[in-house]
Amino acid sequence: MTQLELPESVRQYRLISSTDELADFCSKARQAGWFAIDSEFVRERTFYANLGLLQMHAGGDTVIVDPLADINLEPVWSLISSDSIETVLHAGGEDIELFFYESGGAQPSRVFDSQIAAGFCGIGESMGYARLVSDLFDNVELDKSLSRTNWLKRPLSPEQLDYAAADASYLAVMYPYLKALCEEKGCLDIVYEESVLQVRKRTTRIPDDLLYLQVGNAWQLNGEQLAVLQKLASWRFNKARKKNIPLGFIAKDGALLELARRKPKSQSDLNHIRDLPPLSKKYSGNEMITVIRKAEEQATSKSLKPLSRLDDMPGYKETFKAIKQKVTELAESLDVPVSLVASRKQINDLINFFWQYSPQQQERLPQPDLLTGWRNAAIGAELRAIVTS
Repeated sequence: MTQLELPESVRQYRLISSTDELADFCSKARQAGWFAIDSEFVRERTFYANLGLLQMHAGGDTVIVDPLADINLEPVWSLISSDSIETVLHAGGEDIELFFYESGGAQPSRVFDSQIAAGFCGIGESMGYARLVSDLFDNVELDKSLSRTNWLKRPLSPEQLDYAAADASYLAVMYPYLKALCEEKGCLDIVYEESVLQVRKRTTRIPDDLLYLQVGNAWQLNGEQLAVLQKLASWRFNKARKKNIPLGFIAKDGALLELARRKPKSQSDLNHIRDLPPLSKKYSGNEMITVIRKAEEQATSKSLKPLSRLDDMPGYKETFKAIKQKVTELAESLDVPVSLVASRKQINDLINFFWQYSPQQQERLPQPDLLTGWRNAAIGAELRAIVTS
């Protein structure tokens, strides 16, 4: 495999401390037609990630932007949103979600994800950044010991800044190499489509009344209990978002199922709910009881169609096998690992979509991955025939 080198000019970086400097850099990126970007953030006790640093490279210039300083990040969000500029990321799902939240809706329309590219051009699938750098650069081992840095704490040490800048610098050198490999193999269009798919998945909001479909093991509940879960799942999501705390801090999926199953009517009843955080009982207990009571009042007229465990549904194994066969044939034709075409979860998502969800729900939910983009163009019609026969 070709060994890349990091030019000294790219190795150097500068700190941007004003909006004017940032605007000048973004102008350079527009002239180049692409830019590499990475972010450092903290998301341990919050619903939304807290942005700590932005690292970018364009036109031979690597910069670090401190979002905690007195600086307007609008030039970055405008750059990301431009349909004429290519945004280069590595495993950029969380970055995309963060940018979308911080900017109030910015999302890239032209994306190149180096992790996706490495998978499709044969270097390796699901490769972490340090591993990819190690494979492509001679005698380079990135120090990942700083990955747990509190990026919201100031000042940051020179070592921490060096670590952060490297993510953009090496990415900028890898990008043209990986792009050329993808062009040579004929998979560049797929890499672009797959990268944009990550944008869609990270920025699409599931309707509140359908969030219960994402709760693990919801198939264990009957129709009336599902109606309660539906209200609880919506309440949990919106409360977590409003308070900016993780969903699990309010109630993990297992506790939510227990609430829907037991339907507690008092604070003392809540004590029997396993894994329900004590703070949730204390500060949100009355809210939960109210949500459950209102859901019960509507349960007779608004109970939901029970879900089933896929493994128990008639014909599941045969259907899964038939879909996997089509997926395997497509993977072989593209000369890529089967998992890059479809994981077990993606196949199950397809079956769930048609077997468990009503036509009305299907209209309001994102299409399964296997029925979008390049996958749909190649085998979508055949897959629909399999799951609907």
